[in-house]
Amino acid sequence: MDGYDASTYGERFADVYDDWYAFRDDTPACVEAIAALAGGGEVLELGVGTGRLAIPLAARGLAVTGVDTSPAMLERLAAKPGGDAVTAVLGDMADPPVGDATFAVVFVAYNTLFNLVGDGDQQRCLANAAARLAPGGSLVIEAFVPDPDHAGNDGLTVREITADQVVLSISRSDPARQEVLGQFVDITEAGITLRPWHVRWSTPEQLDAMATAAGLALQRRAADWTGTPWTDDAPTHVSTYRHA
Repeated sequence: MDGYDASTYGERFADVYDDWYAFRDDTPACVEAIAALAGGGEVLELGVGTGRLAIPLAARGLAVTGVDTSPAMLERLAAKPGGDAVTAVLGDMADPPVGDATFAVVFVAYNTLFNLVGDGDQQRCLANAAARLAPGGSLVIEAFVPDPDHAGNDGLTVREITADQVVLSISRSDPARQEVLGQFVDITEAGITLRPWHVRWSTPEQLDAMATAAGLALQRRAADWTGTPWTDDAPTHVSTYRHA
């Protein structure tokens, strides 16, 4: 997408992110699962955003570092109660600038890995995450499971209509490249705001291959953060990897 770079999503969505994604009710389960894996050790979240997960993890007494490419997202995180307990780092989550620090858990939640759309970027992310795991540490990835029968389409839907606002969702998918490009067109009396997004999906099998190349092995795959058993028709997965 012309004019789109690694920070675009965060910069264009930071002001609405918490409102638009308030419907997610799995935060407590995710926090519980990550805290249990960490066992009191340090945690690194890649694509920390506004701190939906990092702040409650820090409130559990864990040392939490969050990396994000968007200054606007990190400003929102810092302004929240408890946000100052998270070590926020501005940088590329595919190569997190955290020095020689190692972590009991490195995790990337809610499809955020798929925001890495450049060739090889997801592989680079997994390799660098693996290098930052403490002995016995875990890399955890939450993502949707692509539909193998998806033929590609252009779509236009209405996301929201109120007396003061209309939000349209426009998307174009390319199954051959495993990509979807989209725009939310946010229309109010004050004007029009464009909120672009771009994802490049990977199947669970492709993620497993990337992990293997990074020296990791799949330890567990569940359908969600509560540990629902994985099945082939599950729409999402939570996959945990450790050094082979």
